[in-house]
Amino acid sequence: MNFTDAINNLPDKENNTLYGKSILRTWDMTDDDIAAVANGAGILKAMRDSNVSPKIFDSGIALSMFCEKDTDLKFAFASGCDLLGLTIIDMDKKLGNNAINETATVASYMADAIGVCESKFIEKSARYIKRISDAVKVSHENGVIAQKPCVLNLGSDEDSPVQTISDIRYMAERFGGTENLKGKKISITWAYSPDGTRSFAVPQGLLSLVTRYGMNVVLAAPEGMDLMPEVYERAEKNSELSGGTFTRTDSMEEAFADADIVIPMNWAPYTFLEKRTELSAANLGSYIDLLEHELRENNNNFIDWEVTEEMMEKTKDGKGLLMHDLPVDITDISCIRGEMTAQVYNANVDSLLAEAGIRPYVIAAMIILTKSEDPRAAFKTIAERATKRYF
Repeated sequence: MNFTDAINNLPDKENNTLYGKSILRTWDMTDDDIAAVANGAGILKAMRDSNVSPKIFDSGIALSMFCEKDTDLKFAFASGCDLLGLTIIDMDKKLGNNAINETATVASYMADAIGVCESKFIEKSARYIKRISDAVKVSHENGVIAQKPCVLNLGSDEDSPVQTISDIRYMAERFGGTENLKGKKISITWAYSPDGTRSFAVPQGLLSLVTRYGMNVVLAAPEGMDLMPEVYERAEKNSELSGGTFTRTDSMEEAFADADIVIPMNWAPYTFLEKRTELSAANLGSYIDLLEHELRENNNNFIDWEVTEEMMEKTKDGKGLLMHDLPVDITDISCIRGEMTAQVYNANVDSLLAEAGIRPYVIAAMIILTKSEDPRAAFKTIAERATKRYF
């Protein structure tokens, strides 16, 4: 395959504004930054599909720091780093407050990438990831570590950049480019789950990103299932600038009506996550258990917020694109009642898995763009070398 045209669309040395940075929130990235990551991911996927090895590191490690149980994203991070030749080191324990600077630095002597997932605590999770990023930056500037590893936010209380950029890339593939997303109706909707305590990083991140593409964005959720207030403000501002619209409703049916894209998912309300943070700070763990029990009881009031075949028929021509960040709670398969029926899941499983399959390439693209001063030249070197992965 000829990768020349796609590679020439990547930023060169003079235009790579991601070099030397960490990727923590999409709203800190320019439109060109988002496009570079999405396009880089597409090239890397095409290379692997063509049996071309994009391994660019001859040595080095990638630190996988998961404070949450997110097996899917953990696999994605490991896959993306391995694609580039990095060795994965798991650190499945949150660093102590007094040890963040020291441990992050000591672990980074040979590190080129650090992926962190911590999303349980409002206004603390994102701060925790940024402290790790700041620690390795200072250590590099002071000459303690030779190279600064890029820090990737794999999920915080604010955003989930890997997931949301992967989703934009997938939408662009399905609709023939991001320019064709303008005017499309996309509905991000709450859906029932027996768990009910999930982070709202993905819906917040999606609202903050898809509103930049001129789409008609609808957020549907039962009363009380609110996100951070600033997310609504950002979505409204982005929509105004991009020529799209942003509306909110408490009706899943209204959200699905004539929608081009529907993204149902469960999330815990802002008030719950805020209280859990306060109880944790006060070392009142038993009260957190009670709080979670109360939330699940309240969730049962909205058990009908389920994606059914009838609901999918309401989408554009009955063929709206169903997306999800996975794993999904499936009625009568993974739980008694979930986010969608088994019939809906089975009819869309290939598409859902293809959506998830973009994440490793997005992670790898982020690493190249932040580690390579001239990513266009780096990709050209890979293409010209054309090393086969096997045989």
